[in-house]
Amino acid sequence: MTKKLLCLLQATLVLSVFSLCLVNCGGKDDPDPGPNGGGNTTEIKVTLPSSVDVVKGEDCRVDCENTLQTSDQIYLIQGGTIKVCAVTEAAADHFCFKLPGDFVSGTYELNVKRDDRRVKIGNLIINVVARKIEIQPGTTVYGVVESAEGPIAGVVVSDGVEVTTTDSDGVYQLKSAKETGYVFISVPSGYECQLNGVFPDHYRTLMSASDLPENQSFVLNKVDQSKYKIVFLGDMHVANRQVNNDLSQFGKVASDINTYVKGLQASQKVYGITLGDMTWDLYWYDRNYGPADYHETINTALSGLPIYHTIGNHDNDMRAIGNQKAKNPFAVNIAPPYYSFNIGDVHYIMLDNVDCVTYNGDGSRNHIEGQIYDPQWAWLAKDLAHVDKSTPILVMMHVPVFSTTGVNTFGKNMKDCDKLLAAFDGYQLVHYVTGHTHRSYNIVPENSITGGRNIYEHNLSAICSDWWWSGNLTPGLLQASDGTPCGYGVWDISGKDIKWIYKCAGKDENFQFRTYDLNKVEFSMDDVPNLTNAAMRAQYANIIKAYDGVQRNEVLINAWQKNSRWTCTVKTADGTSLEVKEVSAFDPVQIMAQTMKRFNNDITSAPVGTAQNRHHFYKVVAPDADTDLVITIKDEFGHTWTETMERPKAFDVATYRIDIK
Repeated sequence: MTKKLLCLLQATLVLSVFSLCLVNCGGKDDPDPGPNGGGNTTEIKVTLPSSVDVVKGEDCRVDCENTLQTSDQIYLIQGGTIKVCAVTEAAADHFCFKLPGDFVSGTYELNVKRDDRRVKIGNLIINVVARKIEIQPGTTVYGVVESAEGPIAGVVVSDGVEVTTTDSDGVYQLKSAKETGYVFISVPSGYECQLNGVFPDHYRTLMSASDLPENQSFVLNKVDQSKYKIVFLGDMHVANRQVNNDLSQFGKVASDINTYVKGLQASQKVYGITLGDMTWDLYWYDRNYGPADYHETINTALSGLPIYHTIGNHDNDMRAIGNQKAKNPFAVNIAPPYYSFNIGDVHYIMLDNVDCVTYNGDGSRNHIEGQIYDPQWAWLAKDLAHVDKSTPILVMMHVPVFSTTGVNTFGKNMKDCDKLLAAFDGYQLVHYVTGHTHRSYNIVPENSITGGRNIYEHNLSAICSDWWWSGNLTPGLLQASDGTPCGYGVWDISGKDIKWIYKCAGKDENFQFRTYDLNKVEFSMDDVPNLTNAAMRAQYANIIKAYDGVQRNEVLINAWQKNSRWTCTVKTADGTSLEVKEVSAFDPVQIMAQTMKRFNNDITSAPVGTAQNRHHFYKVVAPDADTDLVITIKDEFGHTWTETMERPKAFDVATYRIDIK
């Protein structure tokens, strides 16, 4: 069943639960007519509940107002398949029927066959369970969390407002008003969810009316998570746009991820986490490509990698009114806007810091970036109440907590930044992992912006880089506006020990920086003869001014993942050490691959992906134009990467091309 069809079915079910009593009479004679077929039988009247639980091997009992007879037959219809069941017991307040041995829990259309007439009664969710649950007063959502080894106690379950835990029998009961429309489990350490493609089965869309109890149970698999890796996937922006061939380019990046992940899985578990903006709200409508299409795309492109998802600003319905309706397509097709889970010794929290409260249906996309809307704050406090203070916390959001303002200098970016920091006070280690900027920067605890807390932020570059433009305009040079090549974060987690690295698509983990011989880098206004707008010509001149003319033997180094703990040393071939400075710069390859080509048009504003002045560069002055250099960069984990730079080093596409296959 496709995701689109599932969405249509879910919409039908939501309507059906409010139409619980259908009366059908009369019609033509037919040996096996469809619903509402003929015959002159007496009135059939059944008032269905939204769901029933059936102990495996027992008859299905439906407590309701009933006029069925034991001579009737029950037709259960799902996806074009009909299961015929015999009525085994019938009374005014209930009826029972026998399920086939291969019956699978799910939502079924229930018809009744009497004599020569088949009558459609309604839709019924039938849950096959190991035991019946005695529902407590006020419970509206309940279920069992279990594995092959038996029930799992202490699992945190929530609807985004209320939070509870499973008891010793793995049973939870939630007094939910069903305001969010879903329920999720905070997957416990040492367990994995069953998968729908790459999507973990950690949440369910609620189907019945707000005051009707419904069973939403979960089956988990017990696994070893003492050591594992996380693959972080930044902004994807798949939208089926021919102008930049996004789906074709994404397919190549996905192939790189598949190959890399498969190699890792030989020795450990691997999980994926997105950082928002998987889709592009504008093209939900302009290209008819939305969350359901993304669901199918990612399931086709990637395999064997459980992926948890974060919502981004472009993953909200721009034509909706208010927060809940804006986020509903994401919640139905991808994941709850906020939730939590555990892997090994680490607790993971997805927050939604894009507030769409002002959405009014006109498509203006006037969201409030960097604002965590209610009821997340109350839910977060309840969730953290179940997490020990010594547990490392990873918090994923789309919009960054902090911003980079210069070389190793930072400012507060989120509107409620201080409130967020305070929410995690007392926890020994917190990592924020964010996207949105399509650039790279990393903040460590000694940077003053953290306020002395043991806090990190990792703002990760985008899978789509510069919205797929550079790779389309200059094949082989797909990279972000700051010069970060297309790639993804890879975290190595062993117990509570956490290390991280960035892997460029088409390269191995040893590719961590690029070098530019600025004697060979030159741009001029002659490169954009078709650019006539005076303001845009001035902007382009500002971008290229550092590379206008001979560069006096300077060498520029772009180390896209650097932070203040990294070191860079440069020596000549004879061992002479040279002074290295940390600087801000416009990446020369991004100017060549994208900016120059897009500015060479009669434009009045800078296109997305234009090269930006960023702060993860080193610069050194060589003795002359021909001296070779040995450049060594070291991160905080002792990883060391070295390039022997043969100079002069050409500046052209062939030198810097990365083929992603």
